[in-house]
Amino acid sequence: MIRSIALVAIFVLIAGCQQEKPAPTATTPEPAPTATQPAKAAPIVLSEGFSTPESVLYDAEKDVYYVSNINGSPVEQDGNGYISRVNPETLAVEAKWIEGGRNSAQLGAPKGMAIVGDELWVSDITFIRKFDRKTGAWKSSVTIPGATFLNDMAADGSNVYVSDSGMKMEGGNFVGTNTDAVWSLAGAQPKRFAAAMNLNRPNGLAVSGGKLWAVSFAGSELYDITDGKKGQVTTLPAGSLDGLVPIPDGSFLVSSWDAKTVFRGTPGGTFQPVVQNVESPADIGFDSKRSRILIPHFTENRVSIHPLE
Repeated sequence: MIRSIALVAIFVLIAGCQQEKPAPTATTPEPAPTATQPAKAAPIVLSEGFSTPESVLYDAEKDVYYVSNINGSPVEQDGNGYISRVNPETLAVEAKWIEGGRNSAQLGAPKGMAIVGDELWVSDITFIRKFDRKTGAWKSSVTIPGATFLNDMAADGSNVYVSDSGMKMEGGNFVGTNTDAVWSLAGAQPKRFAAAMNLNRPNGLAVSGGKLWAVSFAGSELYDITDGKKGQVTTLPAGSLDGLVPIPDGSFLVSSWDAKTVFRGTPGGTFQPVVQNVESPADIGFDSKRSRILIPHFTENRVSIHPLE
């Protein structure tokens, strides 16, 4: 649906003691100096032009970042959502590259995105919105029947997947709607790829190793979906998981609202923090050209860029 401490080595010399006449006693060997670890590069923070940013997607072919902006309530089709475009080299932000209500574009509360051929697909509560990937021009819309909170998206070349986190707002809080599912689309025909309450409000999606993977917003689980069912489960150190991104070495990056952290690890293994103390890390992206973690801060109206080391 994303902290740097310089460590200074202390060198301690332990001197041996000598006595006047007797043969000298053995002394404790002097420890070898440890290398000073270089300080991590400070993150880049972009704070102009964003309003409730939910997702960042890197388009490697066009070398650009797309940022979805809800711009208000995440559950209302108020028509004022927009998509920003960021130049990774200059960091120039074109805030409203696509804007709801302009040039026939329909966008209420845009969240996850996926690149499908020459189009940019965007989830929008109960719709998938399609735009020209080059110009941002409005193309079309697909309704996902029975969905209540469409969230992240992923594509594998043949199918596009979108998670329904099964939520609505009541009294300022999210409550379940029991529509937890992952949908697939081949062309414009949606169908339930998986639907069960044990999906635990599926949020972030990713295709890796020939499998579809998901993380749970109502828990701390990473799992694959096989034959329409929840498969192998890996439990992370914290919950309210949002973004899920595979990186070239085969591991995953996962953002957690509860821990205010981005974790890195592999299914069945241990996940360790790589970025900490980040508020409301939503649907993160990864710049594979520059090895950067791209974090939209949902409640802070900014995007931070962190080197992956």
